[in-house]
Amino acid sequence: MKSNLTPIAVSVFFIATVIIVSAAAGQISQDKIPVIICFKGNSDAAFVEAHGGDIKYQYQSIPAIAASVPQHSISILKDNPDVKYVEMDAEVYIDEEPMISSDEKIPWGVSRIQADKVHNISSGSGVKVAVIDTGIDYTHPDLAANYHGGYDFVNNDANPMDDKGHGTHVAGTIAALDNDIGVIGVAPNAELYALKALDSHGTGWVSDINAAIDWAIIENMDVISMSLGGSANFTSQFEICQAAYDSGIVILAAAGNGYGGNVSYPAAYDSVIAVSATSLIDSSTYFSNIGDEIELAAPGANIRSTIQDGGYGFKSGTSMATPHVSGVVALLLSADSGLEPAEVREILSVTATDLGDEGRDNYYGYGLVNASAALEAVLD
Repeated sequence: MKSNLTPIAVSVFFIATVIIVSAAAGQISQDKIPVIICFKGNSDAAFVEAHGGDIKYQYQSIPAIAASVPQHSISILKDNPDVKYVEMDAEVYIDEEPMISSDEKIPWGVSRIQADKVHNISSGSGVKVAVIDTGIDYTHPDLAANYHGGYDFVNNDANPMDDKGHGTHVAGTIAALDNDIGVIGVAPNAELYALKALDSHGTGWVSDINAAIDWAIIENMDVISMSLGGSANFTSQFEICQAAYDSGIVILAAAGNGYGGNVSYPAAYDSVIAVSATSLIDSSTYFSNIGDEIELAAPGANIRSTIQDGGYGFKSGTSMATPHVSGVVALLLSADSGLEPAEVREILSVTATDLGDEGRDNYYGYGLVNASAALEAVLD
């Protein structure tokens, strides 16, 4: 059963490796603390400002505000009868796997889930996929035609250029073009939207991720792909993921690279499809988290995809597994735009290739995602 427990102050990581630090660490003002304030009714910016708060975001999908407030005001905010909860914002950073070169045209993962077999039937056309990550190198020749915009929540502008590389790799697995160069993505005609929530060091805030999800709801995205996660449960993130799901968005997130640890958040939420990683021999990777929240498995070891400056390289992690499933979702929605998130999940589960113990298990969920079988089920 997926959890929506009260948030706790524990370590968090972003795939490949992400660690959360105290909200008071880093470049946080000694006078003001970054928090997320959720109200029982409508959010009240004037109330927050009256108590010395500098507002960062006023979310539209949930009645919450991200702000920096004086330490002495936190107890006042918590005690107000109109406030549902106050939780500390959190800083995160990533540490990526090394990359090598290769001339592999169809990445083994795309072939293993049989996505390349169905591109003549469905290729993701017309489906909007929001990639919440470090941005996308939208000038990459294998991605440029599929890039349709986005937002940079780190620099607060409409230029979500990837200055780290992780998001570009994820984007290529989802929708690298079927052309004469590089690699082919799972859904090579899907529309990519870059929502940059991590900076050039791979560092960002939970409030920025929440804002990216909020943007995806407002802009009517079809799919949210999050190759990220952490061990701490944030109520605001639970609520905004649920709001996205209720709005009709299919949400996917990485199970986490905790070497068999608990499934990370937001993957652990009921509204999110949790994806674990498999190897070339269809076994669970040594780094993939496990648990009864796992819904599907996908290739996540030595995955070749797009990188910055027009290049190609390999990465491993549940970060790399997640976009395989995101791409398959795009294939299904392209074939039938009327599918609801619950219907998509049912199709993916019943058509997955069973691995490990018979039926659903803690390593593979329902099994390895199968693009060909899932699309056949949609078209029957």
